[in-house]
Amino acid sequence: MAIIKNNFWGITAIYSVGFLSLRAISFLLLPLYTNLLSTLEAGYVFILYTIIAFLNTLYSHGMDSSLLKYFKNNNDSKIITTSMIYSSIWGIVLSIIIYLFSKPLIYFYEVTHYSHQQIALFLIGILFCDMLSSRLMTVIRLLEKPIYFLVVSFVNVLLSISLNVWFIYNLNMGFSGALIALFYVSIVQLLLLVPLLITKLKINLFDYKLLSMMVRFSLPFLPASIFFIMIEMADRIMLGWLSSVDDVGLYGAGYKIGALILLIVKAFNLNWQPFYLKSENQNDAKAFEVIGTKFIILLIFFSTLLSMLWPFLFEFQINGSHLIGNEFWAGGNIIPIIALSYIIYGIFILQMPPIYIKEKQSWVPYFWGIGCIINILSNYILIPIYGFYGAALSTFFAYVSMTIFLMYKNIIWMQIKYNLKDISYMSIISVLALYCYFSSMGNIVFIGLIYLFASSFKITNIFNKT
Repeated sequence: MAIIKNNFWGITAIYSVGFLSLRAISFLLLPLYTNLLSTLEAGYVFILYTIIAFLNTLYSHGMDSSLLKYFKNNNDSKIITTSMIYSSIWGIVLSIIIYLFSKPLIYFYEVTHYSHQQIALFLIGILFCDMLSSRLMTVIRLLEKPIYFLVVSFVNVLLSISLNVWFIYNLNMGFSGALIALFYVSIVQLLLLVPLLITKLKINLFDYKLLSMMVRFSLPFLPASIFFIMIEMADRIMLGWLSSVDDVGLYGAGYKIGALILLIVKAFNLNWQPFYLKSENQNDAKAFEVIGTKFIILLIFFSTLLSMLWPFLFEFQINGSHLIGNEFWAGGNIIPIIALSYIIYGIFILQMPPIYIKEKQSWVPYFWGIGCIINILSNYILIPIYGFYGAALSTFFAYVSMTIFLMYKNIIWMQIKYNLKDISYMSIISVLALYCYFSSMGNIVFIGLIYLFASSFKITNIFNKT
């Protein structure tokens, strides 16, 4: 474990580059959406992403976690073959169901000329390709092929931007252009991964016993994944219902920027999850605590910077056009709330090892279920009062509730503590910096520089510790 620990941050950095570039697509497209689409069209695009994220969860239903769990103890071709064949059959069945019950997609008629059946076919193509691609990208990580991972990620980014510009800007296709671009990108990404599939897929190695174990392990993650997507996406749906689709557009623009912190958490988790899955006992808690303290401090630092800099980011101009269309600027006010929410979510991720080490995965749906219930109730109560601010606060309350619940259970299972002195120092200087910054107490550039100096000193000191 010590050897792995020494390489942890380096390995994390390698995969984070690819992951962040892949997930940064939605942020890179934000200037396009907010400058070329109306708040109504942008709202529908964000709702489309919400639907895809939710259905992606049903297509995946925890099989990526199963792949991580059983890969090290099995022949790689056997587990890849078993996983891919099962996923393909499951994906076909689910796709047929989606097509047969696609009538609710008439909801999009306001912004596209496509019929609900045509929209369903586009969605099915996107979802099926994304499911297989996701599984193969996990395999790439397990086979330790970082260059392959980076190449696929970068091609995805370049193609996504190019196609969105072509369909939305050149052809002026609006919402339909965003949908078609997603469809083509999903197909190309899968084609890039086909060589790996060809080399590893061996039909005769399909193993029913292994599949049974993988499915049993993955099932508790299905409701948990659904609850996660509901926490992440219910706010848009309920905002459109309790307020307006225009508000969804404003909220979505601010949320996308605040969710940069979520990207950092997910990028970290790419190496964090395989790291703690290799752990065999409770003695590794010390390594978890050291890594956790460092990561929490990094999250506080980046969240504070984002909360300070978002007004400059929104107002930044390229060739006379703002990076974020000025119709969407009001949505930026939720960014500090969203960033704080994802600090809490980061702590939740750091508290996950005992669930796997102590084999408590049956509890996972309960943690996410509590968060989901809090999120939906808070949205229902707060949106009519505070609008999209209420939706942002609901996300925060959801992550706080589930993190407290998990930390309480870990007192029994395997307590993971952190260096509260270092975390408190970083929290205090961050809160003070934000207070002075937004209260206009002194020169904002000077305040920012002082914060950078004080925080960088602490971060350097912590990372230099053995």
